Amino acid sequence: MNETQKRITGLLAAGLLGTSALQAYDWKQAQNQLSPRQQAIAAVAALTAVGDLSKLSQAFHDALDSGLSVNECKEIVLQLYAYTGFPRCLNAAGVLEQTLLARQKAGKMDPTGQEAQEIASGTDKYELGKKNLEVLVGTALPSHPQSFIQATDTFLKEHLFADIFARGVVSYQEREMATVAALAALGNVAPQLQAHIGMALNVGVTPEQAEGIMAVVKKTVGRKTAVQGLKSLNTVLESRQSK
Repeated sequence: MNETQKRITGLLAAGLLGTSALQAYDWKQAQNQLSPRQQAIAAVAALTAVGDLSKLSQAFHDALDSGLSVNECKEIVLQLYAYTGFPRCLNAAGVLEQTLLARQKAGKMDPTGQEAQEIASGTDKYELGKKNLEVLVGTALPSHPQSFIQATDTFLKEHLFADIFARGVVSYQEREMATVAALAALGNVAPQLQAHIGMALNVGVTPEQAEGIMAVVKKTVGRKTAVQGLKSLNTVLESRQSK
């Protein structure tokens, strides 16, 4: 059992027993496992997911102040529509636009940043998406596996993991950090959250950083939601340890 698991296990046990040890968990220490840039990405993602627009503007300010470019902020918002839906995405885009206008009026000129890449004409987007997903899951995948709703497999490969993930601008690691934060904030999507925690770990996010994402969720959304996220993280770590 690594140190992250020990801390999470202690927190979960304290919560189940209703002991004062529940207060001993150091959320600040956990959050500091992330750089300011990573904290900002997680905060933007969590607040976008729950639609807390009143706090989202400050999160965008923090993201830009931490070094994210305008296009990187846009890309994080766009990434999240696949997990939180267009309404949340469009609302967040509106907040980002107003935040940028306010910063311009205040004399802050934020760098535009890298432009998104286009998929070359004639590319088999299904196979491209499958290849990208294989990087995330760390194993080879079959083409066109049977699904209860077959189009879900096609949409996931051709759109989410090809159209979106092939755009560049932000790394797979940062995309997965944003996705984990958003799914943890949403709640009640444990299978998807655990899957993306696994993907995040596969592309270089450490268990401590994943713990830090949940600390950001605690700060932006609430402790109860964050503890559920830690439970999912613990499940993933235990599963990996048993293999």
